[in-house]
Amino acid sequence: MTLFKQIALMLSIFLLIILATVLTLNFQSANKSVQEGLYEDAKNTATSLSLSLGGANGDISMMSTMINANFDSGHYISITLVDIDNNTLYKREIESEITDIPKWFLNFVSIEAPTALANVSAGWSQVGILSVQSDTAYSYQQLYSIFKGLLISFAVIATIGLIILNLLLHTILLPLKEVQKQAAAVIKNEFIIQENIPYTKEFKDVVLGMNNMVSKVKAMFDKGNRELKVYKELEYTDQDTGLRNRKYLIDKLPSYLKVDASSGGGVNIIVALSGMIEANEKIGRQNVNRLFVAIANIFKTNTKNIDDSIIARMNGTEFSLLLPDNSSSDALELAEKIYLSCMETIKSSGLNEDETFVSIGLYKYSYLDTISQLLSHSDNALAQAKFSNKSIHLGEIEDAVEVMGKEAWKSIINKAIDKDRFHFVSWSVIDTKAKILAHNVLSINLTADENTSYSYAQFMAPAIQSGLSHDIYKNVVNMLFKIPDILLRASTYSLRLPHEYLIAQDSYNNLSELLRIHTPTLPFKLIIEMPDKLVREDSMQIKQYIKLFRKYNIDIGIFEFIGDSEDYQYLQDLRPVYIKGEGSYFLTQSTQSLSALRLITDTVDISLIAVGVMEMETLKMLEEKEIHIFQGRVTEMLEV
Repeated sequence: MTLFKQIALMLSIFLLIILATVLTLNFQSANKSVQEGLYEDAKNTATSLSLSLGGANGDISMMSTMINANFDSGHYISITLVDIDNNTLYKREIESEITDIPKWFLNFVSIEAPTALANVSAGWSQVGILSVQSDTAYSYQQLYSIFKGLLISFAVIATIGLIILNLLLHTILLPLKEVQKQAAAVIKNEFIIQENIPYTKEFKDVVLGMNNMVSKVKAMFDKGNRELKVYKELEYTDQDTGLRNRKYLIDKLPSYLKVDASSGGGVNIIVALSGMIEANEKIGRQNVNRLFVAIANIFKTNTKNIDDSIIARMNGTEFSLLLPDNSSSDALELAEKIYLSCMETIKSSGLNEDETFVSIGLYKYSYLDTISQLLSHSDNALAQAKFSNKSIHLGEIEDAVEVMGKEAWKSIINKAIDKDRFHFVSWSVIDTKAKILAHNVLSINLTADENTSYSYAQFMAPAIQSGLSHDIYKNVVNMLFKIPDILLRASTYSLRLPHEYLIAQDSYNNLSELLRIHTPTLPFKLIIEMPDKLVREDSMQIKQYIKLFRKYNIDIGIFEFIGDSEDYQYLQDLRPVYIKGEGSYFLTQSTQSLSALRLITDTVDISLIAVGVMEMETLKMLEEKEIHIFQGRVTEMLEV
């Protein structure tokens, strides 16, 4: 219960007790007054009537008339006249009838009808004694009306009092509510500075303390953000040409060479400039640097329309142009243009084309290639180009003979989608420092028939090439929420959603409806993983997904992280529970770069997870760099 509710409840009860006490005292006073009024009325009637009866000189008929007149004009139960021997001379009485009064009120309130006595005398002789007893029915009605009036007054005063109390408490505790918002924001790793400083000393001290703490944490995040940007610019950028460098290419290649890459392959072009030593002697180093910049601009101009292409300077004289989804013929045509433009630039720089020239090697790579295979085949193609008369050489490795063609795969995948033939498998993510299971990663297998099953690595590549990956994930997401596997119980599971699924038009609406219906009954904790490349774009679509996941208390993770961003503020805005990067990425980072990244992640409570860790030796090297959470084959060797 909040402090406001506690104070409001306490003061409300106190106010109601006071009002109830006042109501009770007023009602008791009214009851006493009514009782006294009954007796006074009876006494006055008895006194005045006895005097009238004394003037009748003992005439019974006349006295009865007087008694009837008084009885009919007042509220009495009985009026009795007896002589001195206690013989009744005349008596008039009725049964008291109490109407329109609730029974509970009659049981709650007791009114006794008093009897008033008066002597009746004719001159000096006594005629008798007159007794008058008032009727309580009218008193009950009068007291009930007073009670209703008191209740109405009580309700009105209590309502007005509670409203005023509520407004006063809201006004007094408003600074505390802002402090609560600020504290909740800190828990969520949000940085909110409260501008309105309250006048109440206790609240003022708390607000100033919270602002000071938040300012320090925000300063730490901003410092890490600035440092990481600087280090990444130094580590990933060639200072002379402004192009990416070899390290950037190596760190990015894992996202291109994987089974579920959006590209099934492409062409890597290696461009080498020969005769640079002679060029330095002939035109000077500054002019040679200008030549490199001009050639870099040629690369940029010719590849600007190729999505996700990477231009990197591999060393002093070699450049790499990675062109996803590019055919051999298009790449050769592009290489010809680049060659002619480069040679023209070299010539215009005053250099001899026989001494300073360009060689271009092209390698048609596949998503199945490893990084070392891609680089070695590219270098081999460049070596061939240097001995080629045309200075351009395309190297292609014959694709492995496929067990099934694209149409066969397409048929199997479509049947699996139609008949829900996918099932989940999970892999452990281990925290070696805490010695716990961090979470489980969900993957999917495809069952073609009773005897044939395909792993994610086998069917996803042909699915992407056939344009079916979105349909697969739509089917899998539906299966996850509507018919969760019996194994997915009482644990935490992460599901990676690829770029193709997240950007599809119907994905958001479908996922939103599934979360609305099934989240309350989901038997496990869910983490949705999103690609770093997509979330750092900060598009309206991503903002909608983030808002949706937070609404249903679903955590967010980031995968394929290599720190390739101009600003890391998006990490504070997104606040993922973890960042996943290749183990090789963390191993190749400088101490300064990792420290800056850790300063950011520690500030907003983000874990770093190394994926693709296959050997214990690699795990030990990562632990030396303070990476303690792992995903990969090595987790099978660990005990938690």
